[in-house]
Amino acid sequence: QQRSKFGSLVSVRSLDCSMPSASTQRDSNSQGFNPSHAEYTCCFQQLHANTGSAIIAAFHILVSSAVLSWVIRSLANGGKSQIEAGFEIIFAATALTVSVALIAGLRCENRRVIITYIAAQVVAISLLFILFLALIMGLKAGILDDPDHDGYKTIEEEMLIVVEILCSLAVVALEVWFLTVVIRSYHFITNKRHYMGVDREEHV
Repeated sequence: QQRSKFGSLVSVRSLDCSMPSASTQRDSNSQGFNPSHAEYTCCFQQLHANTGSAIIAAFHILVSSAVLSWVIRSLANGGKSQIEAGFEIIFAATALTVSVALIAGLRCENRRVIITYIAAQVVAISLLFILFLALIMGLKAGILDDPDHDGYKTIEEEMLIVVEILCSLAVVALEVWFLTVVIRSYHFITNKRHYMGVDREEHV
């Protein structure tokens, strides 16, 4: 009987050791989230992803505001057609709106706003990549189709095409990098809510 009691006591103790308590699990979950982890940084781990995303949003706000102002002035001076100006105004206004929304979403830690910005960024990158392909294939109107040269292009026009291609490629690469930073912010907020129970979207 003493051996049976001793065996049961050992089995109970081993079971207690193999099954951690709920408080231990909560502590391990809270310790598993590191806000300063390299996964949530950018710029060679010099900035947090949220800070980098806010800077990206501010940059897009400045650029879209400048483009919007320039298009409106060109339209008033008659330098642009209404159709072309209309598309540019819609594009710049959309970029301005989603960039302002991103700053608010980062401040409130609202994942829905951030995922909306990510979707808009993917659409913008796709359009820029289509423009890049159009330049590569020689479909840019007004540069390749010049009737004054009987189908031939001057050196200046060829250089202009090359510059436009390189600029389009650089913008696409830059926007892709911006997108990766915002995705890091989304992962940071998601993991923070998962491990620490942060839920501030209800108050937005």
